[in-house]
Amino acid sequence: MMEVCIASQNRHKVREFEEMLHGQLLVRSLPDGLPEAPEDGTTFAENALQKARFYAALVQMPVLADDSGLCVASLHGEPGVLSARYAGVHGDDEANNAKLLRRLAEHAEDRSAEFVCALALVSAAGQTLCSAIGTMSGEIALEPRGAHGFGYDPLFILPHLGRTFAELSPPEKQAHSHRKAALDALLAKLPVLDWGDME
Repeated sequence: MMEVCIASQNRHKVREFEEMLHGQLLVRSLPDGLPEAPEDGTTFAENALQKARFYAALVQMPVLADDSGLCVASLHGEPGVLSARYAGVHGDDEANNAKLLRRLAEHAEDRSAEFVCALALVSAAGQTLCSAIGTMSGEIALEPRGAHGFGYDPLFILPHLGRTFAELSPPEKQAHSHRKAALDALLAKLPVLDWGDME
């Protein structure tokens, strides 16, 4: 079975990948103490590939990286690629959510949004093996709801369910998430890869 390192130090995200892969790939977390990968691309796909190559050079094994974020229509795609550091500090979910609600207070007529996930799988040598993108459409709640998930999950409502991602159980979220859509698309490409290129 192919072993890959997930290019994230977010333990919630790594656990989601482990659960969604169901043993199709053997997942390893990044070793402690590694520097943050640069994320200065203009698209989610550019950032995912940048992270994958950065960490492959450090861990010397195949790396699966994602760049995910929220794009709000009335904010011209904000926070977009800046989703994790929207309020200025990387990974401050509470501050990011608060800023989003403040920004949307001026655009209450349209709260439509889309979660986007771009994935990139590279070899130990940094060669691009495959990539995929998944999306999920929804709306932004008036206030945070739910105790599960992370990031913008407490604000992202799935209209057909009437609940935020943070109000869903982990299996429910995985079934509807942008990350699952991207991962399904990527896994569909794996059987045609040249496994000799993984090293």
